[in-house]
Amino acid sequence: MGRKQSRVRYHLDVGEVKNLTDEELRIILRGADELITTGGRTMLAKILKGSRDKKILELGLDESPSYGYYRDLTITEITNRIDWTI
Repeated sequence: MGRKQSRVRYHLDVGEVKNLTDEELRIILRGADELITTGGRTMLAKILKGSRDKKILELGLDESPSYGYYRDLTITEITNRIDWTI
């Protein structure tokens, strides 16, 4: 017998984001690629922000080409862009 899959509930919030450039999409997807099996949207937002979070540093994610791309935005603004991409 197969196991019953539990569903994770989530809410995507794009805020006021209407469109992203091709460069922004590439950067977000590049950062997400490094997080497979490691982290999710919150960690991706921290990478794009350029956070010095302990976990990011431990995993060497501060070496990502996407690290700090959105350093001038808030985590909420970055998360809205990630949600738009999803």
